[in-house]
Amino acid sequence: MAALHRPAMPAPRIFGKARSGRLVLYVVAAIVVAVALLQVNQFSRLTSTGYQIESLKRERDVKLAANHKLEADVASLSSLARVDLVARIELGMLPAQRRLYIDVNQAVPERQTLPTRFLPDEPQAETPAQDGKPFWKRAIDWLIP
Repeated sequence: MAALHRPAMPAPRIFGKARSGRLVLYVVAAIVVAVALLQVNQFSRLTSTGYQIESLKRERDVKLAANHKLEADVASLSSLARVDLVARIELGMLPAQRRLYIDVNQAVPERQTLPTRFLPDEPQAETPAQDGKPFWKRAIDWLIP
């Protein structure tokens, strides 16, 4: 066996020229800094969103309290005794002195005259199927004579 004296070939480079260790270190450091900045940005946005949610919750609670106060005011102002007092004192109204009865010479309607949205639903007449067969059987009979 004869040995040829050739210079050894260097290992093939995957990315072209060999890179110095310093360049690789800079790239890795840049990636680490970019990832850190991304995490800080996401955490900052998450924190500000949390503050906005808490602010909206406080605003909701304030409005709910105002709503409950208004409901209490409506309940107190709509009491029958207060309405009677305001009618007599502030508006100068008096109770009726005599009652007037009116006779109506007309028959009571057969059906109550209510708005249609309050009337019960009337059952709709069902249309019988031809020959008592379901639709799909009639369709098959029509397609296949």
